[in-house]
Amino acid sequence: MAVSASLPAATARARRYEALAKIASGGTAAVWVGAPRGAAAPLVAIKRPHAHLADDPSFRKALVAEAVIASRVQHPNVVDVRDVEEDDDGIQLVMRYVEGASLSEMIRSWSREPPPRAAACALRIALDTCAGLAALHDLRDEAGRLLGVVHRDVSPANVLVGIDGVASITDFGLAKPLYAVERTTSEGALRGKLGYMAPEYVRGKDIDRRIDVFAMGVVVWEALAKKRLFRGENDAATLERVQRMSAPSLASVAPELGPAAGALDAVLARALAKDPEARTATAEALAHELEEVAHTFGLLATHEEVAASFGPTLQAELETRRARVRKGLEARASGAAPLSADVSGPRASVAPTVPPLRADAVEPTVKVPKPSRAAPVLVAIGLVSAVLAAGVVAWRRTPPVERTPTPAASAPIAPPPSAPPFTFPPEPPPGITVSAAPPAPPSSSPPAAPRARPAPRATASAVPAPSDVPGYKKPRPNPYDRP
Repeated sequence: MAVSASLPAATARARRYEALAKIASGGTAAVWVGAPRGAAAPLVAIKRPHAHLADDPSFRKALVAEAVIASRVQHPNVVDVRDVEEDDDGIQLVMRYVEGASLSEMIRSWSREPPPRAAACALRIALDTCAGLAALHDLRDEAGRLLGVVHRDVSPANVLVGIDGVASITDFGLAKPLYAVERTTSEGALRGKLGYMAPEYVRGKDIDRRIDVFAMGVVVWEALAKKRLFRGENDAATLERVQRMSAPSLASVAPELGPAAGALDAVLARALAKDPEARTATAEALAHELEEVAHTFGLLATHEEVAASFGPTLQAELETRRARVRKGLEARASGAAPLSADVSGPRASVAPTVPPLRADAVEPTVKVPKPSRAAPVLVAIGLVSAVLAAGVVAWRRTPPVERTPTPAASAPIAPPPSAPPFTFPPEPPPGITVSAAPPAPPSSSPPAAPRARPAPRATASAVPAPSDVPGYKKPRPNPYDRP
């Protein structure tokens, strides 16, 4: 059904859709499987904002804007919004339910349980997603004028693959007409997932549908390589790679592609061009180039083959989800509150996936910290200085040892010379371990009067392992390799 930009005033009437089982929770909202009140079908996906955002007027406005855009796109490769309900209990979006998995879940499954034609399945999913993006980019107003809508959050997590093998693009929380995008990007905030952002968007330049083409190029490369493309050890490194790094050849990371790797590299090099003027212009053009390569090398799977690529692990997760939905329906039929089915379970794939990491009250916002290389060095120098200072204080507080002269001594014992004033030795550089000077060998001469102890010397020892250096962070593993 169509969703208007202005919603009716809140009422106390019962909602038309009931939530049955919670299947996802992101930074701003949770998603449930639901059904019309009093009926068991059709199942829908219900998106509800978290409690701390439910009463935020700006967030409600953003949620309605998402519903308005998603409801206007009627396409089999787009997860559309069917209804919006707002009352005293808050606001919820009712969307088409896609029973299946996200593309990110599919890639992880393929890396653990490879299907016979994973690359062909990845290209079929890519063609479906490009078709959905093209429908979004072609969205027009009532007068037939092109709105110039861009998605701005294309990623494997926002591509849903149904058990029928058909893929759809979802999560329009960041989708906006270009005039609205210009207003938000002028504030200096980056909204979306860093590893899929086009270089011109990162730099705050003018943008258009080609930023979604760039993101789609990243998605296709990752689906074929089963690795993250631009993901660095931190956000700053990721942004640097997006702007400067070229995609490694698929022949080097996915040799199973054989002779098709070179042709696919050429297509993706155009989609991933840093200069938008040199980039593939539209999602339709990208789909056409990918389809030509797939036909040439026999790498175009059917939807039935994509459906068969769900591995045993994904099949088990889907069955668990179905059981929880049945439990919710049974609870509702018996008069119990179906919301009692709110239990943690397998990761949801029907929901718009919001990054865990980066969210504010309206949209996911990423603030990129500037890395500091001096911090680990300063910490190491401070620790060494503290150890030296503690040793000096303890030495000064230790009373001198009183020695009685031996009977054979005939001459009076001279008073001990005054100790020279102590000065701190220069601070050693990082990676140097401070150790005490070795004791002198025993001597047969009579003991001398106590003298000032020499300052500890800095002696080079083995350089510590990287994991022992303050501030060291282990490289982030490939998320597609997680068990």
